[in-house]
Amino acid sequence: MNTVQEHYNNQLAAIYGWMAGSSEIAIKQNYDLLCQLGVDAQPKDLAIDLGAGLGFQSIPLAEMGFTVVAVDFCADLLAEWRDRAEKLAIRIVEDNILNFSKHIESKAALVVCMGDTITHLESFDAVRALIANIENVLTANGKLILTFRDYVSLELTGKQRFIPVKSDDSRILTCFLEYHPDIVEVHDLLYIKDGDRWLMHSSSYPKLRLDANWLCSEIKELGFQVVCNQIINGMICIVAQK
Repeated sequence: MNTVQEHYNNQLAAIYGWMAGSSEIAIKQNYDLLCQLGVDAQPKDLAIDLGAGLGFQSIPLAEMGFTVVAVDFCADLLAEWRDRAEKLAIRIVEDNILNFSKHIESKAALVVCMGDTITHLESFDAVRALIANIENVLTANGKLILTFRDYVSLELTGKQRFIPVKSDDSRILTCFLEYHPDIVEVHDLLYIKDGDRWLMHSSSYPKLRLDANWLCSEIKELGFQVVCNQIINGMICIVAQK
């Protein structure tokens, strides 16, 4: 099993844009979700996007009027939209999200960690440390938005664990899930057509099995009020206010 960063650098980064589909559709979907969560009505100050990836959260935040710091460890993903970021109020930072506070000089009105990013952390202690760090950098009444997949309440079994992700004439991506007490090991099986042959590239990495109620309890202990904890677009969505 690889680390999350190894898996992204060696397996996912090259196909992430293809896997995600139209960037404009993803940006619009996130714009609509952020509006649904009331972000468009907030003061347009500093926003921090943790796990920025291809900018699917950073770009709509900048279009709303926020000044954005976009943090991600994957240089290849960040390079794909760096030119677009330079035309908006977005500063890209290549680093582990646990180090994000080293790259900001003022308090933030909003921190988002979306798209299952928080499950990429290596331990529950790391989750607590990240939330504590976020609380420290937020302004009074500042908001935190988290989205992640539910690997706790429903444990897939048998053939359900094989999930077709995307395919076309030259590439097929299938995901296989292997459950452990605290993590789910995600196996990405990528088939690429080479002439008349199909070549397989496989890699696996861990994701934390985060329980939404546990996370809400931790968030409250660290000084937040949880204002939303529900399933939106198939993802657990938690919104907390300092």
